[in-house]
Formats: sequence, C-alpha cells, structure tokens
Amino acid sequence: MSRTLEPSPSWFEIDPAFYAHGGSCFSDLEAEYLGEVDGLRVLVGPVTPENRAEEALSLANLGARVTAWAPDEAAAAPGQRLAAEAGIDLAWEFGTLEAIAARAPAAFDLLYHAWGGLDAVDDFDAWAGHAAALLRPGGRLSLYDRHPFARVVGLHKGLLVISRAYFRFRDGDNPWTLADLLTALADAGFALDAFEEIAGSERYRTDIDRLPGLSWEQRFRVPSAMIVTASLAFHPQPVADAPAPQ
Repeated sequence: MSRTLEPSPSWFEIDPAFYAHGGSCFSDLEAEYLGEVDGLRVLVGPVTPENRAEEALSLANLGARVTAWAPDEAAAAPGQRLAAEAGIDLAWEFGTLEAIAARAPAAFDLLYHAWGGLDAVDDFDAWAGHAAALLRPGGRLSLYDRHPFARVVGLHKGLLVISRAYFRFRDGDNPWTLADLLTALADAGFALDAFEEIAGSERYRTDIDRLPGLSWEQRFRVPSAMIVTASLAFHPQPVADAPAPQ
C-alpha cells in the first residue's frame, strides 16, 4: 500500500530572495479566484507564524497596496522578518478585525483572509459584519482556509472513518459548519462569487495530512481546503420599529 511521504522541515524553509525578486505563493487555482489586484487597497491577515505574511508579500508583488494585519506583534514577528529580508515594506495593523474595522471603516477594496484565520472565530455573524465594515461598497473578500469537514474524519485500522460529529453535539465536535460561514456572509451583505472545495493545500499542512499512515488513495477522498470569494453587495441597515397604531 502506498503511503504519503512525511514532509521534511526543509520543505517549509522560505528563501527571502523568492519574494525579493517578485515571487508569489499563490497556486494557479488561487490566483484565478483572486483575480486582478494591481492598485487595490488590500488588508491581508491574520498574519501568523504559520503563514508568515507570505500572502501579503505576494499581493504586494502583484501590485496591490497592502496592509498586513496580525493579532499582535508576536504573531507578526516571523512575517516581519521575512518582509525585511525580502526588502518589501508592508504597512501593519494589530488587533482584532473589529478594532481594525473601527479604525479604518470602508478603507479597503479587498480583504484577503489567510489560512488558519477562521480558527479564532467564535461568532461568525460578528466576524462577517466586521469584514463588511472594512470594505468599500463592491469590495471583495477572498478566503483560503481549512475545510471544516477535514476535522471530522480519522483513521481506524487503515480505514477512513467519521471520528467526530460535523455538527456540534458535545465538546470536541466540529466547532462550525459551512452553513455558519456562508449564512453569516450573506447576512452581512456579501454576495457569493465562488466556493471551491479542494482535496489538499499546495502550501499548508491540512488536518487530513496529519492523519498517520494515510494512503495516497485515501488522501483525496475528503476536502481539506477551500476557497471562498464574495463581493459586498450592500451594508445591512437596521429595520426601523413600526409606528404605533393611532
């Protein structure tokens, strides 16, 4: 039986010269969904030690006016070092998406929501509202992250099995579903442009990749990454109370 090859740490080393010479980390599929970004004002994040601001550097090389966003300076540090070594000057914002939206409402044409960013979201309605507040009318959201169903499966005696619930019944079950994400975006005024489910990520180790002894044939049975793109169609307005009957 064929097995997946366990990655060497050297596979994940980043040469700053790649970005210094105009490199982009995006796969062909990601670039297709991302579209033209030259001249756009783009907020990219959350920058973490896992993604190391590679998307921010790539978008800067593609001509975007990039602001990188990180929860705090510690999370940003690896990305800041990579940017400095590549000689690319990024603007930075620190804090929650809510705080940045309050400081810079409708300031961006595109929000690129980076890998792992949904892990910290516990209120999708609030998250989607803050994302909408950051964008100008017609602005876009591009999200690349783990697929929630990848957390559901496991291996038992070489078989791919359902090891936890997709819906939250008890502690340890999947914390959110695709319906939570997509409905929150719709309620916040986003119109869905595309939703792509992907068997694997070319750039990150997914939950499926972490299963020990996984065969290549099993590897591509379950989605482990996803791309969501949406455009801000409107800003929801509160409904006024009906006048009292005379």
